[in-house]
Amino acid sequence: MLIRSVALLLSVLFAAVLAANDLREAAEALGRDDFAAAVPHLRAALKEDPANVNARFNLAYALQSSGDLEGAIEQYSLIADQQPELVEARQNLATLLMQAGRFAEAARQYGAIAEASPSAKPPLALRAMALERAGQPADAAGAYRRVLELDPGDLDARRGLARALDSSGMLQEAAREYLALAGHDPDAERALLDLASRLEEAGDGEAALDLYRRHAARNPLNASVQEELGILLLEVGRPAEAARALERSAELEATARRHAALAEAYRQSGDLEASHAQLRLAADADPRDASMRLQLANTLLQRLDFENAAREYLRAVEADPRLLDAWSGLAFSMYRLENFPAALRALAAAESLAPLEAASVYLRAICQDNLQLYEEAQASYRAFLAMTPEMEDETWKATERLRTIAKVLRKR
Repeated sequence: MLIRSVALLLSVLFAAVLAANDLREAAEALGRDDFAAAVPHLRAALKEDPANVNARFNLAYALQSSGDLEGAIEQYSLIADQQPELVEARQNLATLLMQAGRFAEAARQYGAIAEASPSAKPPLALRAMALERAGQPADAAGAYRRVLELDPGDLDARRGLARALDSSGMLQEAAREYLALAGHDPDAERALLDLASRLEEAGDGEAALDLYRRHAARNPLNASVQEELGILLLEVGRPAEAARALERSAELEATARRHAALAEAYRQSGDLEASHAQLRLAADADPRDASMRLQLANTLLQRLDFENAAREYLRAVEADPRLLDAWSGLAFSMYRLENFPAALRALAAAESLAPLEAASVYLRAICQDNLQLYEEAQASYRAFLAMTPEMEDETWKATERLRTIAKVLRKR
């Protein structure tokens, strides 16, 4: 029994000597910054004494310095489990976890550090950043708020809170934070504009409008900003306010788009004369814009100015021959001017683009009828009735004309 105890003691002493030798060799390697050489000695020492936290810390640091990120993370994690109060190990572990893109794990480590020092701002700020990068914006927002409780003037934390709220879909709350930054951070203005656009897309026109109004007030000489405000006011049903913003925009820099938007604002406000004048300016500002010319023609048609409407429809199809609505409008205008051949030519052009609707088939029939093209009119009236249109008066008239035409054709 005594011999066995002595052998065991000698074994322990021998292991201690080996560990001491390895630690000495490791210390010499670390002293000359030869981290790769230190690693095997530190591993050997830890094999003999796994509870040696100092040796494990040196091993983690040597692995970190030699580029073995995962190995260093593993060792720092063991230290954090063995000796949770060793803040330096947790800090290094959290830093490496961030570098490795393991943000949620890093956030937990920063959280543990913050719990040990509740009044220390840096670990709270780093935890918030890690949570944001981990894709946990709601948790990140709460973490950034804790930082701001300690230091309300921390602009980085306020930016982070604004971003986190934005990412969480809390757009109005994000806007308040960006507004608090607006006087200190030029990027906040751009963020507010982007936020206004997304509030608008989300259907929160009033909140978007407040941001656009503020931006417009700060940029009274920016025509584009005034235009954006005017268009949004139109979308939320405030044409009179929209007209004022769009007037300002057009005064600063007239464009076809701004004249057209102003025309719509006047139309919605009931000032049709002013609307027409702006549409004319819009069409003249860009003669190649067929859709603008079509809009002007439609307005003239509504005013029963068939001659000028026909002229504008013709200009529209000259700019874009595939504009179906312009051909249809031209056909109706020519019919009202009793130029039936021109109306039929316009309808033929429309039909080459798409099958005619019931109203256009009926229009073709009455034009043919007026030109005494009875066989063609008969076919068109029949085609119209076959479409079973919800046009009671026209259906009755078509039926009566078919009876009359049948009698005329029998007499031939």
